[in-house]
Parts: sequence; structure tokens; C-alpha cells
Amino acid sequence: FILVVIYAGIPLLTKTIVFLSSFRKENPNANIENTSIINPPLFDSLPEATNSALISVSGLADKESSVKILLNDTEVAKVMADKDARFKTQNLRLQEGINSIVGLTLKGDQESSPSGTLTIIYLKKPTKLDISSPTEGQKFLSESKDITITGETDPGNRVIINDRFIIVNQDGKFNHKVALSDGDNTFKIAATDIAGNQTIVERNVSYNP
Repeated sequence: FILVVIYAGIPLLTKTIVFLSSFRKENPNANIENTSIINPPLFDSLPEATNSALISVSGLADKESSVKILLNDTEVAKVMADKDARFKTQNLRLQEGINSIVGLTLKGDQESSPSGTLTIIYLKKPTKLDISSPTEGQKFLSESKDITITGETDPGNRVIINDRFIIVNQDGKFNHKVALSDGDNTFKIAATDIAGNQTIVERNVSYNP
């Protein structure tokens, strides 16, 4: 009887040892407490540029975690993500020129890797707009009604003359040929930069053939 137990028990014991060894190989951290990965925040998009010194930043982060906001490498805000994983912080003050924004997710004493970088340009100066021709109040007496409006702005700006878009070259210069009407003529010239700053110049001229 003892021999039967021994012969029956040895295979069972062997199988048990093999199973436990396999379990430990497949789960090397079975006795180590698991720590969850902290995802960096994901920002909502921002415009390329703005003419406002204060902006709001929002996005997604791990639910009920904290989000640390760095503006130009300096911590400027810390905000909680809600139960829907949304976060928002307001009134971040930009410096003139290019600004970079980075976020990190915080859980306890753990911190995520940095998020992708948001870049936004803050422009507050009036848009450059110089009109070289025609001059204000200029009178045209020739038989030809055609004149050319010429001017200069900053490269990349948008120029509109009397609601018509005008091509601006890589140096910021532009010209636009127009036909005058008899009597007084008014031309409204507007230059707008990428931040929405706008400068408007009017030229009033007259045509008397």
C-alpha cells in the first residue's frame, strides 16, 4: 500500500512543482506590487498666434490626477483633471514672441514624462503698413484712369484693398492696379498679421480727365 502511494504521489508532486515553476516564469513580478503607468497630458490645440497676453489651456489627463503646466520652462499652474479626464487652466500670461507650453501628470509622488509641446506666438505690436503710392489727396488728370497702389507690410501678413485680397511677396511688398472713377475715389487698405492685429490706411484721391 505504501508503495502505491509513493508511486501515485511522485507524479502528482512533480506536476505541482512544474506548474509552480511555470507560473513564476510567466509572472516574475507576481509577488511585487504593480504600479500603473502615468500617461502625460494631451493638450487641446491652440491657434498659431494670438494678440492676447492671457490664454486658456485645456486637454485630457488621467482621471482625477493633477496636471502641472510649464510655460517657457517655468511652472505656472497646477490643475486637477475631473472624473471625465478633462482639465483646464485659465489666464496663463504669455511673453511677447514665441511661447512653449508643456504638461506633466502627477499622482501622489509619481510624475509622468513630459507631454508634447504646444507653441504659440504672442504679437502685440501694430501691424506694419506703409503706402508709397498714391499719396493722400493726390489728383490724377491724365487720360488714363489706371493707377497702381503700392506698399509694404511684414512678410506673411494679409493685405486687403477695398475687400479684395492682394498678393504680398516674400519681402512684404505688394502692388495693385486699379481703374479710377471720375471724381473722388477712396481706397481702404488693411494689413492683418497671423495674430489678428490689423492696421488700416485710407487713401482719398480724385480723377478729373
